[in-house]
Amino acid sequence: MREIGEALAAYIALDFESRDSNFDKFLAGHTSALNAAQKRGMDLFYGKAACSSCHSGPLLTDQKFHALALPPFGPGRTRRFDPYVRDVGRMAETDRIEDSYRFRTPSLRNVALTAPYGHNGAFPDLDGIIRHHLNPSESLKEWKREWAKLPLIPWLAEIDFLVWDDRFEMERFRNKIDIQPIALSDNEIAELVSFMHALTGQTAQNLRFGIPERVPSGLPIDK
Repeated sequence: MREIGEALAAYIALDFESRDSNFDKFLAGHTSALNAAQKRGMDLFYGKAACSSCHSGPLLTDQKFHALALPPFGPGRTRRFDPYVRDVGRMAETDRIEDSYRFRTPSLRNVALTAPYGHNGAFPDLDGIIRHHLNPSESLKEWKREWAKLPLIPWLAEIDFLVWDDRFEMERFRNKIDIQPIALSDNEIAELVSFMHALTGQTAQNLRFGIPERVPSGLPIDK
């Protein structure tokens, strides 16, 4: 396992490295690297929208865990002493109640290339996940199950949304939200989305190794 981990780390460090986005160029002094909408989105990101309170640093993540009430679905992580279908986040590792429903802040580098969004892929586009961050409680009410692109596996389909029928679990889930609502206009949200696209690196769109034609296992490759 150690060798596998080291091989994966070496590959990710080389092929996934991305420091040549338009945002990087802007920070290096090329002020024309961002268009007007992206600059307004950047101002919102570091200002009114408060995105940078969690998405900070070179990788645009504080590497901490936060509860955002992302719509729950899927089998979650069951354990021998907790066989119930739910996704309790960091608490599944620490067994600390304060870590319940908290998930690590993801990096936003190349975020425009990594749909769907949220730790479980609850939102198909950037507009949706941004709106959820602005008001998680309201977004949770409006979320539609068809937004979750789930594989057609009959024995899993029976439990994919089972947690929504548990009033007590959903109440605990809704009561654990770490961010405060922020009001933005549709235009401001569009400007944030535009700025997100400025975080895409040129190398990320043309990986050094790319997707292999085949793998040792012989399993089909998702392209």
